[in-house]
Parts: sequence; structure tokens; C-alpha cells
Amino acid sequence: MTATSPDNDSPEQPRRAKKHRPDGTTPEPETDGLNELFSDMTGTFVDVFNAVKAGEFAMALILARAYEGAELRTKWQTDERSYVANYDDQLRLNLRSVLASFGVPTNLSDVALINRAYDAHWLTTEFANWCEPLQTVEVTMQHSGALLRHANKVPQDRRDEFSERVLDFARTATVGQTETFAKKLAAALGAAEFEETCEREYAERRVTIEDLDFGMSVITATVRTGEAHALYDLLTKQAIVLRDEHRDDAKAHRQRVREAANTGTALSTVDAEFVEDPRTLDQIRADLFIETILTATPQSILESHTAGAARITANVSIVIPVMSLLNPDAPRDVATIDGLNPMSMVEAREIAGTASCFHRLLTDPITGHALTVDTRKPTAEMRRFLQARDQTCIFPGCRRPAPQSELDHTHPWAAGGKTSVNNMAHLCVRHHTLKHQKPWRCRHKGNGEMEWIPPYGETITVEPARVGPVFKPLEDPVPF
Repeated sequence: MTATSPDNDSPEQPRRAKKHRPDGTTPEPETDGLNELFSDMTGTFVDVFNAVKAGEFAMALILARAYEGAELRTKWQTDERSYVANYDDQLRLNLRSVLASFGVPTNLSDVALINRAYDAHWLTTEFANWCEPLQTVEVTMQHSGALLRHANKVPQDRRDEFSERVLDFARTATVGQTETFAKKLAAALGAAEFEETCEREYAERRVTIEDLDFGMSVITATVRTGEAHALYDLLTKQAIVLRDEHRDDAKAHRQRVREAANTGTALSTVDAEFVEDPRTLDQIRADLFIETILTATPQSILESHTAGAARITANVSIVIPVMSLLNPDAPRDVATIDGLNPMSMVEAREIAGTASCFHRLLTDPITGHALTVDTRKPTAEMRRFLQARDQTCIFPGCRRPAPQSELDHTHPWAAGGKTSVNNMAHLCVRHHTLKHQKPWRCRHKGNGEMEWIPPYGETITVEPARVGPVFKPLEDPVPF
């Protein structure tokens, strides 16, 4: 065997520290003088940490007080019967109105603040034994989060025990350790009601999405364990079949290429254009998952009452005099198809009863000529433009994508507002409701810029995100 020297041009391999000293002993403390500096840093870090955690609990107390105030306002409104919404919906609406004023100046989502307010109220009322340790930073709000996430799984008569045991554990444990302990303890205390617990968990099944970097996202489905394993097993088996088929095809292709080279014959068109599938098993499995979701029709849809219904519907324009539509016994004009062919008023009224929207045709009272046509429902072109312009819900700080939001008439259509891009913008369901049910007002300033006027506090201006380059004049243009 001939010894070889390392290539000087090759990158130096990283050196790994040995796990043990040759004599198995522990080294003495360093004598470079930095240990005192690190000791001071440690003390400062602990002081800042305690101040931050005490501040988080103080904010939780404020949110709990805000919740109590919203409860009180909702009770008064319910007693006065001034609102038709149920208590829970009205409470959430009142809470959103209050907390939106917290979120706008701090760039915090009102949705997140509402969830934190619910947790703070629950913590300070049902788990009050945590308040003093939280105030003295024996435990943190993150530890209490582990408690709250699993408390619903514990029978009501054992929650005090659950709270005390988790608190005792959390005093000397990390948040992750407390999470694991609380999860196991909740399962143990609820073992006698296992089936009921399973039903509660099943009721929380959901699909969530988390956006990552570089244009990627994670879709998570919380489903029953058996269904999850069956789904994963099926995708795996299908992916293995496809991978093996692709490997066999590639192997056969390479064989044909070798035979063609040996005999000097030309490759067929299929072989000349053949490209081997480079995907791994994980990649094929992910692609099959997407293909299945996007292309398959679920059995529940096939078995629904709409099974077999046409996916594409026709559009027919029917002109119906409004007075004839409102009062069939009044003297009336004839209804027409596309304004030309007369049709039965009875048929026209039946069709109008199932129409999803109406176009408002304004005519000159003297000549009878059409002046303008308006509709409450925006056109497809308007929707595309408004989605591109707004991109998200236009409430301050909201990030709900426009396609998942609702188009709102800033000046209500019922009050004479027009269906136009200068009077419409996207609002998610929560903030759409807030605009119409609480004293949060807004107005268009042009080009998608919105001005929000809260019930108290300063006016907030929201500008749509720019989707293209911005050209600015040069102060000193370069002469040609």
C-alpha cells in the first residue's frame, strides 16, 4: 500500500472536538479573564428576562380586564335587547372593537389579541393559583400556555389537581418539558373518559397552512390516527409503485440506447425525447398528495344532493320592470329576454326568485332611455383587479389574503353606493362584521388607499402594497 499525501487544493476537512480528554478528567476553568464578563452578562440577562416575563403577565392582566369590560358591555346590550346577535357573537364583536385599538398602534393582530384575551380571562378566573407565581416570575406565560392547551382534556372535577401538579412541575422545568408533562398528565387524568376525550379531539379536526420561506408552505391535517396512517400508507405504496415503474422505464430506455449505439440505428422519437424521473420517494409522495386533493372528487360530494349537477351554468339577461316585480297585481309592462323578446311575467318572477344578483337599470324619467346600469355584485374583471390591488384585507394590520376575504361596498350599496373599484375593497369576515356592527368607519381616499376612523384614537391610513416597480425622476438626469 502506498501512502498518499493530501491534495493541497482540496478544502480542509473540519476538525471535530474529541468527546473525552485522554485522561478522562474535566478541564479546569479557563484563565483568559472572560469568565467574569460572562458572569456579569448572565446576571444582566436574568434581570432582563424577569422584567420581560413580568411585563408579559402584566399585559395578560390588561387583556383579562378588557375581556371583563367587553363582557359587561355585552350584558348591558343583551339586557336592552338592542342587538339580535347571540351572546357569544356579540361578545367577540365587542372584544374585537376594543382590542383593535390595542393592535393598530402596536402592529399586533386583533385576532391574536382576542385569543390572548380569552386565555388571560380563563387563566385568571379558573387557574388563579398561577397568578402569584407568574407575577414573581417563578413560572412564565409560556408555561401557563402549556397548562391551557391541555386543560380542556381534563374532567372538570380534576382540573384543580391538574393545575396544581402542572404548576409544581413548571417551577423547575422548561416550557418544553412542561408541555410534555401537561400532555401526559391530562391523558392520565382523563383516562376514565377516553372515548369521550377521543370525541372531543375528533371535533377539533382541522386543516391548517403555514407559509415558509422561498415560496413553500406546510399543510397540516389534524385527523384520526387510523385515518392518518392509512392515508400515509396508501400514498407510500402508490409512490413506490410509481418509482419502480419509472426505474423500470429508465432501465429499459438505457438498454435500447445501448442497442441502438451498438447497431448504429437511430433512436425512436419516444426514446430520443425520454427523460428519466429524478424524483425521490418523498417527492413523489408529496406530488401524489397534491394531485389527489386537486383532481379527485370526494365521495361526500358525489353522494350529496348536488351530485350530477352541471358545473357550468348559463347566463340569461331578463329585463323586469321593478314595480311589476314588487306587485304582480299592479298595471305592468312586459318582461323581456335581453330587452328584445317578450316573456311571461309569471316565468320572469319565478326566475327572479332564484337569481343570485340583480342589475339596477336607471332610466331617464322623460325619455325612458337607459342612463346607467349598476349591480350589487361586481364583475369578474372587477374582482380580479381588486384582488390584485388590495392583496389582503384592508383593515390595519390584517394579513388575510384577498381571495379569502369578502368584497365590501365602502359606502353601502343599499344607501346608494356604487359597485365600482373606487367604492369597494376586501375585508375578511371578522373585520367586515366589525365595520358594519361597531363604530369603526372607513372611507376611500383613491387608488385603494383607505382611511379608518376608530371609535376613539387617531385616524389610521392604510395603503395597498405595491405590486410593481416605482419610477422616480432623477434629480440630475444624465445627458445623452
